[in-house]
Amino acid sequence: MSFFSTKNTSLQSNFIPEDGLEFSNKSQGMLYYRSDTRSPEQIFKLGFSPRLPEFQNEWWKEAIKSRGYIDDLGIDYRAVDSDPSVCVCMTTKLESAPIFPLSQENCYIYAIALPEFTQIKYLGKGTGDITLSRTGGTPLDPKNIVIDLHNLQSKQVGNICRFFGSQTKNLGLYAGWPLHAYEALTYRVLPQSIICAIRCQREALDLQIEVDCILGEKLRLCAGKQFTFTGNIIENQHFSMGQLLYVGRPGKSKLCEMDYTLVKERAVAEITNIKNQPEYCFTPNIYYGLGGKTF
Repeated sequence: MSFFSTKNTSLQSNFIPEDGLEFSNKSQGMLYYRSDTRSPEQIFKLGFSPRLPEFQNEWWKEAIKSRGYIDDLGIDYRAVDSDPSVCVCMTTKLESAPIFPLSQENCYIYAIALPEFTQIKYLGKGTGDITLSRTGGTPLDPKNIVIDLHNLQSKQVGNICRFFGSQTKNLGLYAGWPLHAYEALTYRVLPQSIICAIRCQREALDLQIEVDCILGEKLRLCAGKQFTFTGNIIENQHFSMGQLLYVGRPGKSKLCEMDYTLVKERAVAEITNIKNQPEYCFTPNIYYGLGGKTF
């Protein structure tokens, strides 16, 4: 198996452990998807990167619009969405990928192998103060972290519902509108992390969901898409089945070997299953995103 590493100025070598560092067991990583109108010929060479790369290690705070937090209730009593100019937006649910871009033009769905989620947690002060919930498996370099935005959004919706109580009409739908996207965020996706691509044909659904709430002046509208995959799965010849990177906390880190074999198998299986469907598939709606959650 071939490996690649992600180097930065603070970690000049990602292969040789320094004093006090340990080797970790293998980690399988996680599967993500991203929709993009650009062709595999371009994406397989360049990968994905933010339009505004200057935030570097603080990218995740900008991506979740933390400047707008005045409490633990998101922004304007709605779960926060991401700022795509400072991060790469992905999803953990294949059926959610065709939601974006918001246009109706055809696109490609890219399967991506990256480390598992890092959670964001509130510090419990009620002021919106947040921090990364680091574990022993969290990438040491913040630019290698994948943020679980869906989980943060769910926390915000829970806080909003508890704050206003159950008597506010359509509160959960209004506050939890973004949950059907199952979003995950990262700073960049290198070409070696992209497994494959498939062409996606999309059409808007006539059914439009409208939600009103006393907390907002305007209706919230959501129009889903129906989609199908066409053509063959396009494999990325630059994809690497393994990755070496430091994980843990500053002062107590170790070298981790990521083995993406099972992630690739799952990506191909999930895409093939959609491709073989005799009819159009549908993107999730807000009701699906709220399903199974207790606020």
